[in-house]
Amino acid sequence: MSNRFPQVATFSFAAVCFCVPVGPVRAADNAPPAQSIFHADPEHLWNRLHEALFVRLGPDGQAYGHDRLDPLLWSRTRHLLKADDRSRDQAVALLEEFINGKGEKMVEDPLKRAVLQRDLWLVFNWLDKNHGPFHDPELTEEIWQAAQQRLRGPLAAVIGRLALTPDQIKGLPDNYAAAVASGEFARRYDSEQPDKPYMPPDLFATDGPWVCVGRPDGPVTPQHLREDRGSQFTNSAFLVFLRLPAGRAATLDFLKQLRAFDQPLVVKPEQSAKGSKEFVPNPKLPQLPVGTETALARRALLINSSHAPVPSAITESVQIRVYREVPDVTAQTIEAALLEQSPYEFRMSRALLFAGRAGGLRAVGSERDFKTGFGSYAWDAFEIRDSNRRVFWQTMQQPNRQSCFDCHSLPGIKSFNTFHDFDRNRGRSPASLAEASLSQALESAVKWKEGRPAWTSLRKLLAE
Repeated sequence: MSNRFPQVATFSFAAVCFCVPVGPVRAADNAPPAQSIFHADPEHLWNRLHEALFVRLGPDGQAYGHDRLDPLLWSRTRHLLKADDRSRDQAVALLEEFINGKGEKMVEDPLKRAVLQRDLWLVFNWLDKNHGPFHDPELTEEIWQAAQQRLRGPLAAVIGRLALTPDQIKGLPDNYAAAVASGEFARRYDSEQPDKPYMPPDLFATDGPWVCVGRPDGPVTPQHLREDRGSQFTNSAFLVFLRLPAGRAATLDFLKQLRAFDQPLVVKPEQSAKGSKEFVPNPKLPQLPVGTETALARRALLINSSHAPVPSAITESVQIRVYREVPDVTAQTIEAALLEQSPYEFRMSRALLFAGRAGGLRAVGSERDFKTGFGSYAWDAFEIRDSNRRVFWQTMQQPNRQSCFDCHSLPGIKSFNTFHDFDRNRGRSPASLAEASLSQALESAVKWKEGRPAWTSLRKLLAE
């Protein structure tokens, strides 16, 4: 195949823990129109199938979810699971139309095939989990399991039909490199213009200033993969990167200092500094210097023609934080860290990706968004009853920057949750972090995925 992106250096990568919001429907997300994402004809089967599973109609009468990174589905979603659910019946009919009409032959572009498979796999991952509990109105286990069974077979069949060969997956374009080459984003952080989207060109360079961080006991971001914390969509590889201003050697030395730290991670604050916090991070913990940058990249896993999960070059999102200041931790300053950080996020748009624009990555600002995936609430934002009758989008969507603040509100190393989550895991040991090659990190992500129950279910269906 011929890559649609310019010939630029190819880097491997993945994704990790930061603010991971995924955007609502907005004009910026729909150019060209979302109804024509996979084909110019809005009524093309691929477009109708994507819309049936990703688009939800809100109580305000507006459609949400076009070209959204993840589907609008939660653990207590009734949508697609009710006994008389028209949306589910429509989705099943479209999946069967795809199977009977050999829909995989309707679009030959490997990139589009990969993205549609990725989308359907996300829905399957959600579908195959336990759902509920459902109250008011009740949805019994018998009912939602029957609906689950009705969808699983045809959904798995289409996922398998879309599988690419190993060589085709290796030939997919590196859209992060294409985004950098497009010139649409700043290549360096500018303290005079901190709101200008910044995308480092050397993020994945071997032996460059950014160090890929790993841990010996599994994926580097286990919190993002915890299914008991709302992580419905874990079909991605996650990588963490760290860059100290003094360069790669200084970054490696800092990781060594963290591994050698053998004192308590939290202590009681001094009497004169006491505030609302009973404990604060130990001030003797090695601290990130001003100017340090951390990054999270999320990269799609795909299922190849041998029915094996493999990493791909499709970048789903990248998040970067620059530490403009690193104040001392006290009970008074412990929740003001985002005032000293510059956060950036880039998220994949299918429409832009297929049009060959900036690698399909768009800068995400401070718009509001539904919270799905890691750390989300269990209820369905489209089904919950609001007794105050507030405006739907204002009630159920959060500002993106607030999502960052919720997880990374401490100064410096205390907000680097890859090392230790001081807000939620005070009694746990810190991660033993060290440099990892990109291939090692990707292999760890695949190995983790292969051990998940949802993958076992899908693999059995693919073999039928």
